[in-house]
This record gives sequence, C-alpha cells and structure tokens, in this order.
Amino acid sequence: MTLKEHIDDIRKGLKDKIFINEAAVCDYIVRRLLVDALGWPRHAPNVVIREYGVEGTRVDFALCHPPLEPRVFIEVKKVGNIEGGEKQLFQYAFHEGIPIAILTDGQEWHFFHPIGEGAYKERRVCELDLTKGDSEEIDKLLNRYLNYEAIRTNKAVKAIKDDYQDLLRQKEIEKRLPEVWNELVQEKNDYLLLAMMEKTKHKVGYEPTEKQVLGFLKSLKSKTELENGRHPPNQKSGLFVIMPNEEIVNHSVSATTFAEVIEKLGIERVRSLKHKVGRLPLISTSKDPVLGQRKSGRYYIMTNTSTKKKKALLEKIATDLGEPLRIEIVD
Repeated sequence: MTLKEHIDDIRKGLKDKIFINEAAVCDYIVRRLLVDALGWPRHAPNVVIREYGVEGTRVDFALCHPPLEPRVFIEVKKVGNIEGGEKQLFQYAFHEGIPIAILTDGQEWHFFHPIGEGAYKERRVCELDLTKGDSEEIDKLLNRYLNYEAIRTNKAVKAIKDDYQDLLRQKEIEKRLPEVWNELVQEKNDYLLLAMMEKTKHKVGYEPTEKQVLGFLKSLKSKTELENGRHPPNQKSGLFVIMPNEEIVNHSVSATTFAEVIEKLGIERVRSLKHKVGRLPLISTSKDPVLGQRKSGRYYIMTNTSTKKKKALLEKIATDLGEPLRIEIVD
C-alpha cells in the first residue's frame, strides 16, 4: 500500500471510531504509518523507540538517527484528546534538544520546531487532520517531516527549520502591513490617491475630491489602530467611537462624545427605542433640575452614568439600530 492508501484507510477507521484508546492510536495509526508507509525499520528497537525515558517520565515515540540518538519525539493522545498536550511534549523536547516534535491523537497532527522561540503555538510549524483535506497533501507533509530517509539525510530537520523561519517572516509581514498602510496614508501617496479616485469615479460615475479620499483613508488608519489596540495621536481619554461612515467621535468629556454619537445616529431614531438610564428615559423633552443632561435641540440626553455604562448603552443602541459602531474606552 502507498502512504496515500494507508491515510485513506485510517481516515475510514477514524470516521468509524474504531481507535478506542491511546494504545490503538499508537499501534494502528502512528506505528503503522511510520513502519508500513514512511520507511522506518520494523525490527530496530534502537531506531524506533517506544516509551523513551526522559527525566523520569516517558515520551511515546523517539525516532532516532543514528541509533539511540533521538531526532523526533511523538507524543500520542486518545482521539479527540489532543488539547493541552504541548506542555508535556515540550518538556521532553527541551531536555533532549529535539528539532522535530509531534503531538497527535491519530486524527490531528501538530508539528513543532521546539528549539525555536516564543510560545508553544508560535513554534507550531503546521498541523493537519487525517479526516479532512486532500490525502495527497497530507502524504506530502508526512513525508516532508517524518520519512525515515528524510530524517537520515537531515532533509526533514532542514525542512522544519526553513518552514519555521518562513512562518516567522510571514508573521512579521502581517504585523507590519498596517504600519506600511498608515505610512502610505500619511505620506498622501500619489499612486494610492489616484487609484482610489479613478476606481471611485468608475464605480459611482462621479470623481471624488482629494480631500474626500484622504479623509476616508485616514479613517481606515484610525480603524486599523483601534483594532490593533492602539489609538491615533491626539486622542482624548474617555469614549472613542468610530461611526459607520468611519468618522471618529472622541472628546475629552465622555458625556459630550456620548451625546454627539446619539445625535449622529439620529436622536429621533434613538428616542424611538425607549431606552432608559435607571428608571428615567435616555432622551426626554423635559430638563431634570438635578441629574446631568445634554441639551440637543428640543431634547435632553441623559448623561448621568459612568463611561463604562455609556459604552454599554451605545453598544445596545447600535445593535438595536443595526449600526456597526466601534466603541472603546481610552485610558
């Protein structure tokens, strides 16, 4: 049988739930793949070592080259019980300086480069599920990291190091893309402006002004910063709100921000929701001589609440009106 045929057969067994415990996963999935499909010697107990001892405990499989020198650790769990196994696996791998560590429950396979940097999940190079996806792609990944010849020639170790480094590069790119975008916006990049203006004219039939496009691009910058836990320069403490049209509302007094957002949503629309602050209406036509209110035309908006409650109330209003407000509290 080819590796792909083994995968297809195991996939069927997983769907039929025939692997009832950890021992079944070890014997009829992991060892089967290693010995019958990935080229590991069947009768070499110093190459494929079961229950390899590490600091008074044991890892399920140690794959060695040369003999008795582990290059891969595999920790096996019962099907559906893979969560939380990384800590145990990494303790084994750190002690031995293992370049490839694998956590599997037979169905899911997580491949790690333990000697990399960061938290467990940051050293996870890839993962696969034998019941999902293309079996040929699974075949390719298992051969890349677990084929005996690939381990023996050091190709597998080089592959996981390269893939780990590529993963770091991709994460750095993703992290820096918002910064690059913000710089383009701040620099008023001519190509960006021209592309936006031409595309808008094509879509709408009218050419926007440069001021309109720049305003929109800057609002995207603010949105990106807010979603990344940062706020644009010169922001005021208290409520920070991005309206559905990307306009920012942010005053030094939260009550002012609160009232202005309500006005921009439409005070009549908000009043029709009949929200209350305590027992009193949020929006009324009469002024209370004691409680804090903000006058807005012929209405009075109740603002006598904490900033946290103002945020919660605006979120409820936004939900009720179907308006996508983004609301934060800035310290």
